[in-house]
Formats: sequence, structure tokens, C-alpha cells
Amino acid sequence: MIKPAVLMVLVAATALPACSRLKRDDGVRFEGERFRIQAKKVDRDDRSLFRVTASPASKTLDGARQAAAYGGTRYCIQEYGTSVIAWTQGPDDDPIFDGDRIVMEGQCKP
Repeated sequence: MIKPAVLMVLVAATALPACSRLKRDDGVRFEGERFRIQAKKVDRDDRSLFRVTASPASKTLDGARQAAAYGGTRYCIQEYGTSVIAWTQGPDDDPIFDGDRIVMEGQCKP
């Protein structure tokens, strides 16, 4: 008969590899695709102004728009604790591209 301690070690050893696989694919998906999202402040003195890119936009334009908007929201929440954004170039505007990256710009509002 298997002792309870040995059984717990076997269960833990089986579960650990599954957890590491889940962590590898922890990215958010848009339109079923993963995008590289990068948001940065554009003004040295005013971090509320930001630029966000999502790539590769060639996968799906709608997904890239959603990913960039998500990146802007995440940036504002991290920097200001709010998700309110005044977009100067946003998800509802005609897209601007830098290579295969969609580019959006905005300002976090308190």
C-alpha cells in the first residue's frame, strides 16, 4: 500500500510540469493571436503622454488594434491607477503603421 506522503509527492511531481506549461503561454490573445505590445512615455517630463505599439499587425488588424488599446489601458493603470485615456491616435482612427506595428498615442487622464 502507498503511504499518503509518497502519494502526495507523486501528485506534486505530476502537477508541476503542467503548471510550467501554463506559465509559458500566459499572454493575452486578441482575435485568437498573440501580439507584442509595447507602451512608453513620449515626453520626458510628462509620463501621462504615451505611445503604444502592437505587432505583428499583419496577423489581424482588428486584433492589433485591440492589443494596442489594451496596452494603453494597462500603461495608464500602472502609471496613474486609471483606465481613462484621451486618444490622439486611437483604436477608432485610421491606423498608423511603423513597419508591421500598429501605432497609437494618447494621454492618461486622472
